[in-house]
Amino acid sequence: MQRGRVVVAVVCATVAASQFGMLPRATAATLSAPSYQKVIAEAINDLQTYWSGEFPQLYGARYQPIPRARIIAARPGVAIPRCQGHRETYSDVKGNAFYCLHSNFVAYDDARLMPKLTDTFGTFAAALVLAHEWGHAIQDRAGNDNEKTIYMEQQADCFAGAFVAHEGNGVGTLRVQPGDLEASLGAMLEIRDTPGQSAEDPSAHGSAFDRISAFQDGFESGPAKCAGYFDNPPVLVELPFSSEGEQLSNGDVAAEDVIPLTVDLLNEFYSQVEPNYQALSTSDIQSFDSSKPKSIPSCGGTLTRKQVENRVFYCLNGGYIAFDEPFLQFVYDHIGDFGVASLIANPWATYVQTIQQIPGVADNTLSAVFQSDCYTGGWSAALFNGVLRGGNLSPGDLDEFVQAFLLYSRARGVESNVPITFLRVAFFRQGFLQGYNSCGYQGIADAAANLDQH
Repeated sequence: MQRGRVVVAVVCATVAASQFGMLPRATAATLSAPSYQKVIAEAINDLQTYWSGEFPQLYGARYQPIPRARIIAARPGVAIPRCQGHRETYSDVKGNAFYCLHSNFVAYDDARLMPKLTDTFGTFAAALVLAHEWGHAIQDRAGNDNEKTIYMEQQADCFAGAFVAHEGNGVGTLRVQPGDLEASLGAMLEIRDTPGQSAEDPSAHGSAFDRISAFQDGFESGPAKCAGYFDNPPVLVELPFSSEGEQLSNGDVAAEDVIPLTVDLLNEFYSQVEPNYQALSTSDIQSFDSSKPKSIPSCGGTLTRKQVENRVFYCLNGGYIAFDEPFLQFVYDHIGDFGVASLIANPWATYVQTIQQIPGVADNTLSAVFQSDCYTGGWSAALFNGVLRGGNLSPGDLDEFVQAFLLYSRARGVESNVPITFLRVAFFRQGFLQGYNSCGYQGIADAAANLDQH
């Protein structure tokens, strides 16, 4: 957010408790990571070093470090420098973090913001906050301080992603631990604009999907891609509500209509893009209650509660999609209709892969999983672009997708040294931004084979 014309900030005035706190967090980083004060110290040192090398290459000038005395851990009673001549107190920083343009200092709330973020997402969240604010410091040094706010924020998110990728390569002292990249997705959900805010709003910072997309841009392509944002602005998906009725419903259709509508839209899309496609119907989708063993489908053999709890899957043996009804009801109630739709669309993409005889589907390989994510992104793009007659996306729907995928991983207790959910979102984003035809299996497989690059 911006305060007047002088401050570019990273987070909302308050940080609500994450809804994901309702389920166990499967992030190793939160279990054994050092205190966030140590992470902050390491991040500051690494950011200064990183930009000392990158800034001259991007802008042809020497990087001027932020003096350590002007990196302010704000608490009641701590002196804060004047920001463009305006007196600042702790109340101006409370619940927030910002870089003051032209006055060259960073301030962050060390009493509430950092403890809350790190308690919810792990100590690496503190480094993310600083990396974003350093992005604004780079804009200040490059003379790019009069651009549209949302593009300033997008570029700062992109620069943060580039820095995190650098750290993930083991170059700096700050270590990216298992779970940190997934936690970054959750943190960006907390600092997004409210769904329904327009990208044209002078104070807009971006939807969660916009911010994650910019972060992943930097993570994948490096700071040079970010530096070009003002000449080649990124695609923004932040939309205003089209009517008062849509705003009142938060863009959600009634619960009983979500799956029938999703089925229609998936059939319409895949009928256009897959020549051998054979439509499914609502009768090909089975619900069960994992707490009631007699309701669990067999799918070629006896399935246990542990195997199907909080699951949505395509049954290769039976040719149907099955879902744990209490879990999807939770998703609808706490996330929204597109959270449900995207979780149905993903195994639907697996069904399409069986028609195409994609290798690895039966073994649930990473390549097959990522391709199904990419297909789901292509379907979502068709909805966003309004090319399907049956419906389109509402404000916040793509954020619901991210929330649903994070919740799905955590509800199932997925833990891995590979940042699976972060990468699944990245491949969804590929399909969304580059289209369904970008989701060729070999390209996905090649990318999956190089996961150890970061």
